[in-house]
Amino acid sequence: MCARGANAWNACCLPRAERPRGAGLSLAKGLLQVALELRSTRRIRFKLFMRPDMLQDKEITQFPDASKLLARKTALVWRRVDLYALLFQCLANSPNGGEAFRALCQEELGCAWRQTNGTWQLPAVLRSEEKQQEQVFARMAGTAMASGPSGYKRGKPYTWLVNHLQDGLDQVSPRSFSEALRHAAEETSEGAALVLDYKAIQAGVREASKIRVDELIREDYPWVELVMHPLRGKLTVPCTAQDIERLWDEDQTLSGLQMHLKAIPAKVKLPPPSVEPDAVLSELESLGLLQRMGGQRIQMPDVYRLAFGLGRRGGVKPLK
Repeated sequence: MCARGANAWNACCLPRAERPRGAGLSLAKGLLQVALELRSTRRIRFKLFMRPDMLQDKEITQFPDASKLLARKTALVWRRVDLYALLFQCLANSPNGGEAFRALCQEELGCAWRQTNGTWQLPAVLRSEEKQQEQVFARMAGTAMASGPSGYKRGKPYTWLVNHLQDGLDQVSPRSFSEALRHAAEETSEGAALVLDYKAIQAGVREASKIRVDELIREDYPWVELVMHPLRGKLTVPCTAQDIERLWDEDQTLSGLQMHLKAIPAKVKLPPPSVEPDAVLSELESLGLLQRMGGQRIQMPDVYRLAFGLGRRGGVKPLK
């Protein structure tokens, strides 16, 4: 059984907005129980794709022998090399630019392309070697995230893009990666020297952040918006827990959160265990929205920070 974050299997047939939380939990729990019963068969094997937070919910995993399934779970993590392999596979088979991309790779690395059943297969060197991947991506996006001699201090596009799409759990969603690149390609002017301009890549990360936060709030954790809204435009990270608590106190955020949770409990997915400041911060950390640095300072990854409107010295400007 495999657990994955953003690209989750949806246990229910109804759209999320129309589905009561109890029905979704029952279906997910029932599917796990079916998978457990089928373990005794010789020819049937279930492979379930589930979000990690679903496996943390005791209402889903509280049934006899559930531990036999959970012991076999595997976390699916997209490494940087996997993300770029996905990009290159798509580019190589694009009806518009596929031929040009394959020629670029052959010119840069001497790659030999092979076609199977009408699909161009990615050469092994582009599937698993970051150095060669970076060499190809540099032809598309350059070697620095700024213009001029100081541009190299801001990082290289190949590493910069993935680093700024990581959440607090050091995971990157393929959806965020793809969206950032799609938007960057649209933002890069036709007369640009490169396929992807560094400013367009920054804009792509901002767009990916917006989509990631919209999904988080709309689909799974609507209460997160309540605790993040008072921080918009008023907080620069890294900061202290006291900085966040002060803004929450001024806005009476946590008392409002408590009223919200009591009013619509059926629509709230995995609310924080309590509305005490430490409990809410810990829940945000477990979701990957926050990181604690040295146990004291609090950081927020760009993939969330930009859309939530928090500042960071020297970082990409947040959405307004």
